[in-house]
Amino acid sequence: MGGFLPTKRQLEWQELEFGMFCHFGVNTFTRREWGEGTEDPAIFQPARLDCGQWARAARRAGMRYAILTAKHHDGFCLWPTETTRHSVRSSPWRGGRGDVVREFVDACRAEGILPGLYCSPWDRNAACYPDPAAYSAFYAEQLRELLGGYGPLAEVWFDGAGSEGYVYDWTRIMAVVRELQPEAVVFNMGDPDVRWGCNETGYGHPDLWTVVDASRWETVWEGAEALPPPGVYMPAEVDTTLNRAGWFWHPGAEGSIKGLDELVGIYYRSVGHGGNLLLNAAPNRDGLLEAAEVARLAELGDEIHRRFGAPLGEAGPGWGAIELDLGAPALVSRFEAMEDLRAGETVQEWVLEAQVHSLRGGVPAWHRLASGRALGHKRLGDFAPIRAQRFRLFATRSRGGPGRLRSLRVFG
Repeated sequence: MGGFLPTKRQLEWQELEFGMFCHFGVNTFTRREWGEGTEDPAIFQPARLDCGQWARAARRAGMRYAILTAKHHDGFCLWPTETTRHSVRSSPWRGGRGDVVREFVDACRAEGILPGLYCSPWDRNAACYPDPAAYSAFYAEQLRELLGGYGPLAEVWFDGAGSEGYVYDWTRIMAVVRELQPEAVVFNMGDPDVRWGCNETGYGHPDLWTVVDASRWETVWEGAEALPPPGVYMPAEVDTTLNRAGWFWHPGAEGSIKGLDELVGIYYRSVGHGGNLLLNAAPNRDGLLEAAEVARLAELGDEIHRRFGAPLGEAGPGWGAIELDLGAPALVSRFEAMEDLRAGETVQEWVLEAQVHSLRGGVPAWHRLASGRALGHKRLGDFAPIRAQRFRLFATRSRGGPGRLRSLRVFG
């Protein structure tokens, strides 16, 4: 765990902004969210598996990365592992020669999506789990197969559920991760690069600080201030589901798909608060995303593009302030502001204003459109439409000199 300054992999991961989570496994066939680890591998038979459909849906939504549950808490492995019989190797699917992980990473890369993998530390099937030393060796070997056999990954996802009080050999485990996937960020456990957003609603705190208290970032909602040492640069990933029915697919749940307006609100409160959004879309028993979910993802991608795809103007970078002149008055109703994080998080308070001219002449007045504390990777917002030509973004409080601002964009 580092200090105030970001690593290259953290900055590159923050640029991804929006990703797809794919919860898929034996739970898909049992209507459960957490399996017991006693499932018969024979139930896993996704007769029409098409990871290409998942990846195309992700790309259509504007997502740049995707994460598959290669192993959930039940311990069932979606790749033909040598470590356990509880895997696709023991399933009749593809005659026991199937490999969901391989099909997933290949499909992602074909669509320009960066793949990542979730491998649950908690394992309800592994007989050695009660022995932390033995299980850590077992788990490290599973990671060696996953991280060494499928090419470069964007993220390695460690879910903390079920691990409360359990002592893993994170030194050994992280050595495998850093050896085999040095460019991938690690989520949540071990020696992480990325922290959890502290809820599963998709809502990041309005002040989603990138530099947080190293001693308590895992448990607090958010601090009120950008914190002094022991601070650590730790961007947040905010996760939630496309379908309210759960993380895994459940039959008859088409009516539980979140509406477009709600999803746009989630996007504003995650990506628009400086975090990355990981939106779960769960394949069904055929190995396909439901058509209604694919359609909703397409609608979401279209709406995000409509709102933020064509700026009326852009300016930056700037030290302490950015001024944007559109050249002529225009009706503006939303903005995107970004901080330059290469030297860490510096902005602690910021203001966005528009200059408005009186119909009778006189001195133009600056009107406040938005303000806040944390700016971070990206801040998105709407405001009542205003006709203006000039806009300014400035840091009213910063750490270590003038705040480093990256860009300001405004939209109609």
